[in-house]
Amino acid sequence: MKKTVIVILILLGFPLFNYAQDSDTAKRSMKDAQLANKLYNESLGCYNDKKYPEAISMANKAIALNPQFINAYYNRACYRLQMNGLDEAIADFTKVTSLQPGGSGFTARGYVYLLKKDFQKSVDDLSIAVVNDPESAEAYYYRACAYVLQEKNSQALADFDKAIELKPDYAIAYNDRGTVKMKLNELVSAKSDFTKAVTFDPGFASAFNNLGTLAELSGDFESALENFTAALKIQPDYYSAFNDRGRVKHNTGDFSGAIEDYNKAVTIKPDYFFAFNNRGISRYMSGDLNGAIADFTKAIEINPKYGEAYLNRGVVKEMQRDMKGACADWNKAFEFGVTAAGNYMNNQCH
Repeated sequence: MKKTVIVILILLGFPLFNYAQDSDTAKRSMKDAQLANKLYNESLGCYNDKKYPEAISMANKAIALNPQFINAYYNRACYRLQMNGLDEAIADFTKVTSLQPGGSGFTARGYVYLLKKDFQKSVDDLSIAVVNDPESAEAYYYRACAYVLQEKNSQALADFDKAIELKPDYAIAYNDRGTVKMKLNELVSAKSDFTKAVTFDPGFASAFNNLGTLAELSGDFESALENFTAALKIQPDYYSAFNDRGRVKHNTGDFSGAIEDYNKAVTIKPDYFFAFNNRGISRYMSGDLNGAIADFTKAIEINPKYGEAYLNRGVVKEMQRDMKGACADWNKAFEFGVTAAGNYMNNQCH
């Protein structure tokens, strides 16, 4: 069974404040302010060395000395994000918004709400952010992502458009706008966006993969193979690109090449049930019925509600004259929403 992959990306990470805070408060002694600045700068060094707990500890000490230290709260939130501390990051960005209501705290907090899949809170914060700073391409981009994940495609496209207007070389925004256009079947315009994405960022593996998917959908298998291969050269552990390239090889009759790509996909991601299912189909077409059964069974073990794998296993069991097993699998497939299984049951199971 075909599985089309359309990649929506959310820019990971948030820019740190990389400069020292001036000791300009009269409420604190010069000594404390200087020490807070020193600890703050040391936290940046720890972050750059990927020593995130130590970075947090240094930021904690800086904040204890200067509770109004906006940049320390902001950067501590960034450090916490590296350790998946989403709620703690939100607390720090909330403090930033209270200390500096017109600053970048709303954009940052909206981004974290996006990661938490709290899309309405994300949109709410990012809507404040674009009022505070109408020139923030990032705020428009993040809000577009939140709209995409709420399936509000028209709002998403408007925000992607604005982000690109503000930042014409915004490769990730072109890519993600292209994915929305693909879903809306605006394939020519989607191709233009993906092409711009790889033009502005030639190392953008996901955009090449999306170009491959688009080419496959249009029947241009040669171009699809070229683009999936380009994605894999950039990112050799891109398991879904191996799966996608394998699918195209299968559709062009290169079953052994497809199996090789599916092998790589499941080696990189052992729970990738789509690739096990696809490898099962290629093994079936190669005459390896037992191997096909094993792959469909593995896909079902990983995802017990994967109806397509039950359907496919049923077909192979029929070939092996195991009609009882085939009918049981088709019944399962139908139970999990694969309507085609009903035809097999009506025609073969009595």
